[in-house]
Amino acid sequence: MSPENKDRVISVTLGVAAIFFTALAFASSIFGGKEGENQRYWILAGVISSAIAVYVGNSERVRLSAYRDKMKRLATQAERNYENLVANLAPSAAQAAVIADRTLPSGEQGVRRGRLDQSIAVGVSEIGEGARGIFYSWDSTTRVFKLVSQWPASAIPEIDSGESAYSALELIAKDGMVLVRGNTASPFNRTTPSTPDERVAVVQVKVNKTVIGILAMDGKMPPFAPGSGFTDRDVRELLLYADLLAAALGAD
Repeated sequence: MSPENKDRVISVTLGVAAIFFTALAFASSIFGGKEGENQRYWILAGVISSAIAVYVGNSERVRLSAYRDKMKRLATQAERNYENLVANLAPSAAQAAVIADRTLPSGEQGVRRGRLDQSIAVGVSEIGEGARGIFYSWDSTTRVFKLVSQWPASAIPEIDSGESAYSALELIAKDGMVLVRGNTASPFNRTTPSTPDERVAVVQVKVNKTVIGILAMDGKMPPFAPGSGFTDRDVRELLLYADLLAAALGAD
């Protein structure tokens, strides 16, 4: 007998037993309330059947509690398995080099890199519903972030040191900090007046020991979203895309 059928048989048996002994306890209470030579037997039967009905109900409660605990353990294990899968998917530089070299002939490096950048932006946009993927290059000398790829469109073309968001983005680029913020105005939009109804996540893109830019995702705050707007899993996936982009660009 399969575990599912066994569980179904146990549930049905306990249910029938609970109904039977509850009914018997009810009948015993009726007859036990009438005087007669069998009154004490009916009272005894009522006490016993009531006890059995309570025991059956408690057994079912214990089974349901154990079932819920099992489901929680399985859910936790599934979460760990997913995290391990995401971690193991991070490509090595050698793997990324193979992917990049086979995309287009080496003479068309600029086209190859553009296709890769845009693919990463599209992938990032699919992390969260309504999200946009954005890749900005960064020049530490000119102190300018320049838009390289985005999906969908409408991000501002560049962010210089005169912008209010520049300092925070520079810290992310230089120190590898991870920015995750909800209920804010995205620094990649230039709207007046700005309204704090968006979510933003930004990570560093570093090739070998050189920071080349930042990879970000933003979008409107969805209903019932966590305070940061993005979950820990969303941020881990963004970091995975940043590693993929860095590895592929470093292979050129």
